This record gives sequence, structure tokens and C-alpha cells, in this order.
Amino acid sequence: LLYHVVGDSVMSNTLSNGQIVTTLNGSDITVTINSSGVYINNAQVTVTDILASNGVVHVIDAVLLPTIYDIVSTSNDHTTLKVAIDTCGLDVALSSAGSKTLFAPTDAAFNLLPAGTVTALLADIPQLTDILLYHVVGDSIMSDSLFNGQILTTLQGTDVTVTIDSSGVYINNA
Repeated sequence: LLYHVVGDSVMSNTLSNGQIVTTLNGSDITVTINSSGVYINNAQVTVTDILASNGVVHVIDAVLLPTIYDIVSTSNDHTTLKVAIDTCGLDVALSSAGSKTLFAPTDAAFNLLPAGTVTALLADIPQLTDILLYHVVGDSIMSDSLFNGQILTTLQGTDVTVTIDSSGVYINNA
């Protein structure tokens, strides 16, 4: 819901085409104004400037969902992953349309790697890109649709295996 709220009263006559606005969840949304109307990301504004005692409401015709990249970017537990994604230029792919699933290693997971590994990877863009693409599946897979023994093909082209047992759900050994 915080992705739908901006920390200011913004009237429709102050919006401009291409304007980037930061929401209360820390992610950016884009204003598009064209001959078809006004859009916030891909949601069309259908009613504007409804004044409230504490701000203004603009009605849109869709629920705004942050992208994978938005979620990683605003997470306090994924700062190393964000740096890696930015370094490889995968921010565009993880912000673009299309279904994807990211198995997102936390900073703690990166900290378990041998000393110097992250620094070396950040200097080796092709290898870092392969590793990151190994964490992405080209389909939106909810946890309740995972099953034991399931094989998922990553965007890197290699398969990972889902294991579900009494101690949890694992992707390979993670």
C-alpha cells in the first residue's frame, strides 16, 4: 500500500510527463501523460484532485505493484545484491514487464562467502552476471506452487532443484 502513497499533496496540474515520484515505500513511480490520458506506471488516472483533510486522492484503474528491482532496492537486507544488480546492469531486466522469480540472497548470505569473493565478483561482470541470472527464473512462481523435486530453469540456462522437507524449502542447497 505504501507504493500507492506519496509524502506530499500533489495536484494533477503539477504533474508532468516523465516525472519520477518516490513513494512512501521508497520506490519510484513514473507519470506518463499522453493523448490517452494520465498514467501512474501502467495504471490510468480516472479521477483527479479529490481533496481530503490530510492530502489529495487520485483514482487509478489498477493496483500498482513494485518491480523485483524496486523490492530489492528498498530492502535493508539486500544491499549487496542491489550493488551486484546495478554493477551488471540487470536493474532494467528486473524492472521490466514479464514474469520473473528472484531467489534473492541476503547480505548475510553474501557475507558467508570467502573473504574477497564479493569484491572479485564485482570486478568480473560476465561471471557476476551469470551468477545473478542463476538466481532468476523466467516465470512468476509463488511459494505454494513449489513442490519437492521440482526442476526450475534459470535465466542463466542452468536448472535448480526444489527440495521440500520437514526442515523447510530449499533451492538447491539454499
